[in-house]
Amino acid sequence: MPTKTGTKNMSMRLSFASLTVAAILMVVGPSQAAVFLLVSGGQIEGEWLNRNEKQRQTYVVRMDSGGVITLGNAQVDEVLEKSEDLAWYEQELPKIPQTIEGHWGMAEECRTRRLKQQREHHLEEILKLDPEHEQARHGLGYSRVDDRWMKTDEWMTKQGYIRYRGDWRIAQDVMLEKAAEEAEKRQRDWKKQVTIWRTWITRPRGKEQDAIDAIRAIDDPNAAAALAVILKDEKEQRNLRMLVIEAMGGLESPVAVGAFIERAMKDPDPNVRDACLDQLVHFGTARAVQAFQKPLESPENRIVNRAAFCLGSLGQPEATLALINSLVTEHEFLVQAGGAPGRMNVGFGDGPGGGGNSFGVGGRPKLVKPKLQNESVLDALVAINPGVHFGYNIEAWKAWYVDQHQPPPVDLRRDD
Repeated sequence: MPTKTGTKNMSMRLSFASLTVAAILMVVGPSQAAVFLLVSGGQIEGEWLNRNEKQRQTYVVRMDSGGVITLGNAQVDEVLEKSEDLAWYEQELPKIPQTIEGHWGMAEECRTRRLKQQREHHLEEILKLDPEHEQARHGLGYSRVDDRWMKTDEWMTKQGYIRYRGDWRIAQDVMLEKAAEEAEKRQRDWKKQVTIWRTWITRPRGKEQDAIDAIRAIDDPNAAAALAVILKDEKEQRNLRMLVIEAMGGLESPVAVGAFIERAMKDPDPNVRDACLDQLVHFGTARAVQAFQKPLESPENRIVNRAAFCLGSLGQPEATLALINSLVTEHEFLVQAGGAPGRMNVGFGDGPGGGGNSFGVGGRPKLVKPKLQNESVLDALVAINPGVHFGYNIEAWKAWYVDQHQPPPVDLRRDD
């Protein structure tokens, strides 16, 4: 392992000095063998004698000839200690015969000792002697393709793959991944910037108008996630949330559509709900229609009516059948005892969506399952299908719907 600050890749340095027989000039003890890279650009190899000395001021090295030299700290740029396996390799390298068998034996021993670069050197030497040596070819990553040897990298490249982060990937996947990473980075940047502008508005210091203008000028869809954080904060001031809705509406981002759908259904502020619906009329309508149909099956009657109101606002006929099936729905209520019979309203609270559904109760608490006529559902059906009105008669609505969607009759008569 390198033992001085500024350590560089040892295998790259040693490959320059040790892969040829001429460069291996000495045999040293494996535990203390080292290469001393000098400030002057040269290098010295030998046995490092004072390796364990504390507060070392010099390097004491025994040379191949048996002589000992001392190097000052200022003379040495870096010290590379050799592993036992590398020391073994340098010792054995001059001894191997320059034959296929000699190089193969050395390559196999290098494989065992995990000396990858040295192993490849000997496999390459084998191919110089026998270009068709199958084991050496496979060891170097070659495969036989169309009667010729080809490396995996070459073959994968010809198939249109590229090497990316250690794996072979198709170019389109890499482009998509890079684009996703870039989008994620831009989203993080926008989060920081929008947070600053939010602070300028909520904690006035004379920069409020600058922040408002900057938010209105946003035209990057990657900013939608940061803006959605403000929109979803029900405790945030209304004016800021309405500003964010306006800005998000111009981005036409899927993130914005998702936030509008959620707020249109759940937000306690009717102004925010209506503003989100207005945006969905212009963009993301198809997705919103699909999203609002699911709550029609909710066990909570107020959610059924809110979803119906949203669908009616969008005015898309695709929601007609789902609305017909939700004209009358059954819900469970635990009714508390409260003296004289009372009336229970099951609407949406301060917003549209409640009907005239109510029922009287009295006495002990009891679980009731009334079938409720949903006024908002009926209003949505009439709004989506102008001129059609069957009240809460589900069968009449379905008969009309089937008639509207009947395929045109086919005349099978032959014209002679």
